[in-house]
Amino acid sequence: MQLFMHLLYVMTAVLQELLPESYLLLLTPGPVMAPELALAQGLHSASRSGRAAVWIDCELVHDLSVEAVRMLWDYHFRLQEQNIQLVVVHASDVVKQELIDWQPEPSLCFVPTLFDAAWQTGVRQVA
Repeated sequence: MQLFMHLLYVMTAVLQELLPESYLLLLTPGPVMAPELALAQGLHSASRSGRAAVWIDCELVHDLSVEAVRMLWDYHFRLQEQNIQLVVVHASDVVKQELIDWQPEPSLCFVPTLFDAAWQTGVRQVA
């Protein structure tokens, strides 16, 4: 039963929070239909927010689709060009490995908590 649920529910929803100096995207599980659309919209909004950092919180997802991994790397490079840092927060070992396997260098920034994300990106406080 657990495997069946895993196949039906992959990351599709993205909750967004605009913080004073960063943009938080919380990936959540949901139905498989067009999972990358929500992520693409969230990353697009984040890239246009004018914030110095984009935090991708993966605490609620156990793995990512190949398309989601590709999209995160694409935005990582786009954001770097804008001097915006992409930080992956609460990533499981599986999510970390999926991202590292796609492109080992230059590495994404992985941190265990939102407070670590704030410290890593120089944000003065977490809302």
